[in-house]
Amino acid sequence: MTQTKSNDCNVRRHPDGSIDFDFYRASATALRSQAMHDNRTLRVASAGAVVMAGAIGFALVVPSAPALGDRGAAMFSNLSQTR
Repeated sequence: MTQTKSNDCNVRRHPDGSIDFDFYRASATALRSQAMHDNRTLRVASAGAVVMAGAIGFALVVPSAPALGDRGAAMFSNLSQTR
């Protein structure tokens, strides 16, 4: 004789035997709300990481620009006086 495996699903039911759909609906709503909150947090964190990477890149590029010596400072002062 072959034994069949019983389906042991734990289904939440009302005392009258009907399925408690409100319980599952509330559970799904809470899960969706948590997923949306996590998604929002991840987007803000990734945007912050992009901004920080840009700031670090800018900080690395700016000091590598050649410094204006006396000649460059004199050139810019002459330009501002002619206007």
